[in-house]
Order: sequence, then structure tokens, then C-alpha cells
Amino acid sequence: MVQKKSAHIEGLEQKGVVYTDDAPDVVPVAANADVSEIAREEAFMNEKVKVMLFPTTDANAPPYALISVNGERAVVHRATPTYIKRMHLEVLARMKETRVSQDMSPDKEGQITTANLRGHTALAYPFQVLEDKNPRGGVWLEHILTEQS
Repeated sequence: MVQKKSAHIEGLEQKGVVYTDDAPDVVPVAANADVSEIAREEAFMNEKVKVMLFPTTDANAPPYALISVNGERAVVHRATPTYIKRMHLEVLARMKETRVSQDMSPDKEGQITTANLRGHTALAYPFQVLEDKNPRGGVWLEHILTEQS
């Protein structure tokens, strides 16, 4: 049961204003939640893995990836082996960009149309996992990389 909390703010009571907070102090865990499974998943996502971002020929590309998960940041420089948490690796694996190209060949009538647009999707920061001590890690990463964008 949630108890209402009232705060008496000086000067406002005389004007008939009462502050009431209905939010509970503690959010209860669902009775059917498997806390041990949640803890295992949390531990898995906080394991360190060693990754390396591939260099790029794009002069305008950033020299590093700045990855943030729930306010926890990781900086991964290109061509530098770096240990990051698996939660940051997940973000890195999901960072994709799509570029569009157009076939500029004329059609039968000699016209160039926009009907031949093609999208090309790839990782924003291509990377390699150099070390992952958890045997589940490879299958987990493969699953993420093969999901539809």
C-alpha cells in the first residue's frame, strides 16, 4: 500500500496549498520476477571485453567512438585495443548507418530517374572483438549483429 506524503511549505498553507506526493519511495519487484536471472544478466552485461575499432580512410570520421549507457561512458579510439563493458559493446554493435546511392544509368528512354535508389547499411564503427572470456559472448554478439536494422 502506498502512503501519501505531505509537505508543509511555509506560507503556502495559508493560501490553501498542500503539496502531496503519491509516488512510492520504493518500487516493488514483481512477485514472479526471477531476481537471480536478472542478476546473471546484469553481471554478463558488465563483463569486460577487449575490442578494437578499425581505422578508416574517411578524413571526416571521428577518431574515436563515445559510447554511453545509463550515464556510464566508454571511449574507444580507432586502431587501439580497448577493454569495455559488454553493455557498451552492445551499443557499438547496434550503431549502424545507412547511406543511399542512386543508379545514374539512363533507362530505355534515356532518362535518369530516382526510381533506382539503393540503401547500404553497415556498422558506423566497424570493430573486432579481440578477447571475450565468456563462452556465451560470441553467440550473443552474433545474435545482435544479425538482427534487422
